[in-house]
Amino acid sequence: MTAHEVDAIDRLAKECGFHVEAEKELSRNFAHCWVAWLHDGTTEPDGFLLAWRAADELDVIAVATAIQARRQGLARALVGQLLSYAVDSQMRRVILEVRHSNVAAINLYRSIGFEEGRIREGYYSEPTEDGIEMSLEINEHLCAANPANHRCLEA
Repeated sequence: MTAHEVDAIDRLAKECGFHVEAEKELSRNFAHCWVAWLHDGTTEPDGFLLAWRAADELDVIAVATAIQARRQGLARALVGQLLSYAVDSQMRRVILEVRHSNVAAINLYRSIGFEEGRIREGYYSEPTEDGIEMSLEINEHLCAANPANHRCLEA
């Protein structure tokens, strides 16, 4: 990943309300980051997904999509890449937390097969908001398709 792409991820994370430092994350041996572009030839990614691997689980830290790239399948493509990695790596589960108000993300995760768990009161700040834990058990039938019009790469 180029320094320009790392800076772009930092800007995108900030735009989407995440406190992520891409360079620091990419230096961690347990961190995995996928980036995606809506169109070939663009210089900055339109989305990214950051996950941490712990034993046989993946914990999704952030899924971010640029405002102008939303509702075009980019987050679904990124989650599809994560799930492909999970299957290939024989992971047992993927877990995440999502803001209670993020209905679009909740619906996306449900459509993929994630199930809701407990509510984490006051989990998020700026603004303070409850988080919903969601998880997905991995099996060999679970590899989501990656739409051909999106380019996703693991960083």
